[in-house]
Amino acid sequence: MPDDVPAYDLEAFVRVESSDSPVFDDTGRWMAFRSNRSGVWQAWLCDLDTSEVTPLTDTGGVIYQLAMRPGHRELLYVADDGGDEQFQLHLLDLDMLQSRPLASRPRVIHNVGAWSSDGRLLSYASNLREPSAFDLYVLDVDADDERLVLEQDGMLEAGRFAPNGADDTHVLARQVNLDYPGDSTLLRVGLGDEHTVEVLTAHSDLSDWFVAHELASGAVLALTNDGRDFTGLQRIDPTSGAREYLVERDWDIEGWAISPDERRIALVLNEDGVSRIEAYRLTSDGRLGDAIALPALPSGAVVTSVTWRSGRNSLVCAAETPRHIPDLWELPEGEAEPRRLTTGDARGLPLEELPLPQVVRYPSFDGREIPAFLYLPEHPTRPGPLPCLVLVHGGPEMQSRPPLWARYSAPQYLLARGDVALLVPNVRGSTGYGKAYSHADDVELRMDSVRDLLAAVDWLTGSGQVDPTRIGVMGGSYGGFMVLAAITEAPERWAAAIDLYGIANFETFLEHTGAWRRKHRAREYGTDPAFLHSISPIHRAGEIRCPLLVFQGDHDVRVPPEESEQIVEMVRHNEGDVEYVVYPEEGHGFHKVAHRLDLARRVVEFVERTLISPPASH
Repeated sequence: MPDDVPAYDLEAFVRVESSDSPVFDDTGRWMAFRSNRSGVWQAWLCDLDTSEVTPLTDTGGVIYQLAMRPGHRELLYVADDGGDEQFQLHLLDLDMLQSRPLASRPRVIHNVGAWSSDGRLLSYASNLREPSAFDLYVLDVDADDERLVLEQDGMLEAGRFAPNGADDTHVLARQVNLDYPGDSTLLRVGLGDEHTVEVLTAHSDLSDWFVAHELASGAVLALTNDGRDFTGLQRIDPTSGAREYLVERDWDIEGWAISPDERRIALVLNEDGVSRIEAYRLTSDGRLGDAIALPALPSGAVVTSVTWRSGRNSLVCAAETPRHIPDLWELPEGEAEPRRLTTGDARGLPLEELPLPQVVRYPSFDGREIPAFLYLPEHPTRPGPLPCLVLVHGGPEMQSRPPLWARYSAPQYLLARGDVALLVPNVRGSTGYGKAYSHADDVELRMDSVRDLLAAVDWLTGSGQVDPTRIGVMGGSYGGFMVLAAITEAPERWAAAIDLYGIANFETFLEHTGAWRRKHRAREYGTDPAFLHSISPIHRAGEIRCPLLVFQGDHDVRVPPEESEQIVEMVRHNEGDVEYVVYPEEGHGFHKVAHRLDLARRVVEFVERTLISPPASH
C-alpha cells in the first residue's frame, strides 16, 4: 500500500456524530434537534445567535421525535426504554429543564401527530384500548383532558388540526388499509360531541396518501401516488372532493415542508437515491407560484427532516453524503451558499478520501434491471479481484441510499481500509423506484427478491472486479431474512453471512411479533401456512455451508429473539460454523455505543477470517 494512504480507525466510524429532526421555537432563534453525540440519540438545544449547544435529555433510552409547543418555551419529545418501542410522550420546560409525562402509560404506544396552532391541543394515536389497534386521541395539555376521538380496529395515524384558529373543530388522520399493502385514506375527523368522519380521498385502486396539510383557505395538500406510479404533490378540495396534482415527476417526492406563514413550500425529490430540493411560493388557495432559488447542498446529498425556520426565509434540513457526516444545514433564500448549523465530530476521519459509489444496474432472472450502489476501494490492499460484501436493507419497503454512516460502520471501515468492495442493491420491493416496483415482491412473489440478490452474485462474478469465492452477505430485520434465504437457497455462492435480527420462520414471526404489527405484516408476507413454511429459511437450514454471524437484541418486539435462536440452534445441530451475540436492553437495532463498538469489532474480525484471509477450504 502506498505510504500516503490514510490510516483509518474503526471506532471513529462507529462514533461519528449524527444530527437530525430540527424544530424551532416561534422566534426562530432556538433550535432543538436530535443527536447521538453523547453515544445515544438524545435531544439538544442550539441558540442560533451564539451557536451554543446544550443537552436537553439524558433518558438512558432513545429519543425518537421532537416538536416545539407553539406559543410556549416547551419541547415535546418521544422516548422509549431499552428498545421496547412503547413510545411515551414527555413535555420539557426549556427554561427549567424539567420534563413531565403527557398521557403516558407503561406498555402503551403513543405515536405523536401534531400541535394545534395555539399549543393547547395535541393529536396522537395510541393502542391503549386494544394492543393490536391504534385509535385517534386529542389531549388538552393544560387541562390534562384526553379524548378518544376515533376508535378503529386497525391503524390510524394522527395528523394536523384545522387551520386559521379553528383548531378545535377537526383534525386530519391517515387510515392505513391493513388488507392491502401500500393503501391508505385521508380522513377529516370532527372534534365535536359526535366526532364526525369525512373521507377526503375515496378511491378504488391501490393508492397511498402520506403527510397532509390543511391550509387556511381550506385546501388540503398531500403527498400521494394516487393513480400513478410515483409520489407527487396533490391538492384536495374538501368541498367538491376534486383532487389535482400540482407536481408530478418521474421520481418520488419523499419529503416536504410548508412554511409557518403558508407562503412557501419545499419538496424533496428522490432521484435514484440522491435528493434534490424544489421550492415554490404558495398562493393563498394552495397552488404553486414562482420557484424559489435556494443554495445547493454538497453533491450527492441525501436529505431528511426538512422544515422552514420560523421568522426566516430559509429552509433547514438534515443532509449527508458519502463524504459528509449527517449534519443540519440552513438554505437561506437568495444566498449563494448553505450554512451548517451543526458541526458533528467526524473523529478525525479523512472524509475527502472516502470512496464514492457508482450507480449500477444489473439484470435479474426475469430481465428486470436492479439498481445498486457499488463501492470500490480507493487504495486496494492487494491486486486482482477483491472480496465483496453485499449489504441488504430491511423493510422490505425501504431503500438503501449512497451514504453508509451509522448503518454499516464496519463495512464502511473495511472499504476505506482497502480490504473489500461493497455492493448495496435495492432489490424489487424497495421504495424509491415507483409503486409497481415496491409491490413486485408482495406475498407469493416473495422469493423473486431473493433471486434478485442471487443475480447480484452473478453480476459481481462477471464483472471481474470481485473474487467469486469471497462474496459475503449482510443484512438486518427483513434484510436478515434475505441473508438467511440467500445462504439456504444458493449456499454454494456465499463465503460468509451476517444476520442482524432476521426472520428465520415466518409462521413463528407472525405469531410473536408485536400485536400491533401482525396484520400489517401479514398483508406483506401472506397468511397461508403452507406458503409461509415454503419461504422460511429455518426449513432449509441444513443447506447452510458458510460461516454465519448472528446478532440480536433481547428486547426486540419486531423480530423477537426466538427467530435468531431458531436458526442458531439448527446450524449448531448441523455442526455448522455459527456465532451468536445477544445485546441486553436493546430492541430492533442497537443504540448503545458499547454494543455498536462490539458489533463492529466482531464484524471486522469475522470478515477478516472468512473473506479477507479465509482458510484454504474457501
